[in-house]
Amino acid sequence: MPERQGPVNEVAAAYIAALASGDEDAQARSIPIDYWLDSRWDDIWLLLQAISELPGEIDNLTLATVAAGPLEDLLSKAPASYADQVLTAAYRSPRMARMLTGVWRSSIAPETWERVVEFCRKVPEPIDGTYRYRSGQVCQNRPR
Repeated sequence: MPERQGPVNEVAAAYIAALASGDEDAQARSIPIDYWLDSRWDDIWLLLQAISELPGEIDNLTLATVAAGPLEDLLSKAPASYADQVLTAAYRSPRMARMLTGVWRSSIAPETWERVVEFCRKVPEPIDGTYRYRSGQVCQNRPR
């Protein structure tokens, strides 16, 4: 993505707005972003970070769509180092943690999936009910 901060935040906000709109035309317009970012792991990671830091609430369906799309792609297809970055960010960001609870196994490597499940079982109010049985909670807001 060109210019790291400003434009990536604008793209993230527009992507979320399109997904959250419920308007099939708006959602269809968000699909080119998925194709444009295909296998561009650094850019996908920047987009996910920007989404996790957007102001305001984002509904569960929209977060689940991001989880099942770019986040799941990152965890299943990108180098394993991205899983480390996602999990580290999820400990600091409640929104990233909630998005992580919307990821399904798909083709995520077993060792990565184990770490995701272990983390997600500790997240309050997971998107996917699979993770409701947990022992403790993680994810504190980072100081600003």
